[in-house]
Amino acid sequence: MRTEKLTNSNNSNGDSRPSYLLMGIGGAGKDSVRSVKKQHEAAGNPFPVYIMAIDTDPLGFDAFDSNIDIAPTRDAVSAMAANPEKYGIACRAIIKHHDDLLDYEALGHGARTTRLITQASFEIHEDKITKGLRNAIESLLKQGPSRRVQPVVFASFGGGTGSAGVILLQDFFMNEINKREIMLGLQPKLIAQPILFAIDPYAHALQQTTEEAARKILANIYSTRVELAEYEKIGKGYQYCFHLGLGSDGGVIFSTIPQVCEANGVMAWEWMAAYPYIKGRFVDGLDFDRRTRRFGGINIPELQYYPKDLIPEYGEQIDGETTNESL
Repeated sequence: MRTEKLTNSNNSNGDSRPSYLLMGIGGAGKDSVRSVKKQHEAAGNPFPVYIMAIDTDPLGFDAFDSNIDIAPTRDAVSAMAANPEKYGIACRAIIKHHDDLLDYEALGHGARTTRLITQASFEIHEDKITKGLRNAIESLLKQGPSRRVQPVVFASFGGGTGSAGVILLQDFFMNEINKREIMLGLQPKLIAQPILFAIDPYAHALQQTTEEAARKILANIYSTRVELAEYEKIGKGYQYCFHLGLGSDGGVIFSTIPQVCEANGVMAWEWMAAYPYIKGRFVDGLDFDRRTRRFGGINIPELQYYPKDLIPEYGEQIDGETTNESL
């Protein structure tokens, strides 16, 4: 792709290209963002990008513009144990049923493929995450005027931090309390609905030496997919979710985490670079279908004036709230 075609036109006269807030959650998420950064720098940094990391393991934080260390600390664990009712449901559950997961020697070394640790960490560090996201947005806006900030999330569905983090992070952009703090003083429509580039590490799971390790990875993948689907049903999920994992029968299977992270980053970069064109195609298809999925043609003349026995089936609403019989 030729760099001169990628000049940022997100200015006072601009087009549809946003500024990008890239967030890597967990180890694979961080590696994916590094891949995007490499592609972006090679192209001459053609548009505003800010990269940040969110992880329970601080390894590699120095490669990012900013980071949010959400590892549960000894002080936090002691405070939780002393007064669990002060914290959220995940913290109460981990103290009551799984306190062995909070061994002092293991703290600060990742979630160890355990989603509950990340859930508790998000509750512990809620204020820290909110402030970190706010600071990142402000830093991105300092790169130049922007009509739209597009959050882009990277993670693996198999890891403990990534699989839980993709669910919890979208809540920070949708929960009204957190959203008010993040958006204080900013334009109400500045932040776009987040986009997710996710890794489904099936091959990695099959390479594990124990059945327990493999089952935990596969369980995380399944749980995250189910939860994302439920969010989508209520209209509060990611704007788009791109999965990268096993290839087709005639394609390539990425068998190592570094390979799949590199490919995930390249895929995201190509999408970002061609955003004006791709978004135009999505508006004509996916976006329109999503925004009109509850419209079943209730106001068309046929449904108002035709005899009920001749009303076509397409007049029925998909959610069952309005049916032909009720007209």
